[in-house]
Order: sequence, then C-alpha cells, then structure tokens
Amino acid sequence: MKSDHDIITHEEMIELTGYQFPSKQCEVLTQAGIFFVKRPDGYPKTTWGHFNSPLKQRAQVPAQQEPDFGAM
Repeated sequence: MKSDHDIITHEEMIELTGYQFPSKQCEVLTQAGIFFVKRPDGYPKTTWGHFNSPLKQRAQVPAQQEPDFGAM
C-alpha cells in the first residue's frame, strides 16, 4: 500500500497526467494545484500526499479576529 510519503514514479506520473512530456506533466499538476518540484531533467517530482490533497483544495485557516470586548 502506498503511503503519503511515497514518491510518484515516472510511470505513475504518465498515467496520472496523461502525458509523457515533462512540460505537459508540470502543466497538468500546476492547473490542479498540486505541489511538485521540477527535477534537473525537467520532470516533476511529488508525493502521493500532495497528489491526494492538492494545495488548492486544502481548507484555508480563517484569519484570527480579536474578540468583541464591547459585547462583554
């Protein structure tokens, strides 16, 4: 079983993105909001954790607001 820390293999990346070219793979990941690192050979590298929980789908923490002391 794959863990969130496992790196997505080259073959898996092709299957997931539908592209063999690294530039297209990076484009698909960027559009999906998935964090990745571009390797020196141009191919993207990411983990299953980033793939399964893209940055753009993570809940954003609401800004802290000061309590309404006047209501006390």
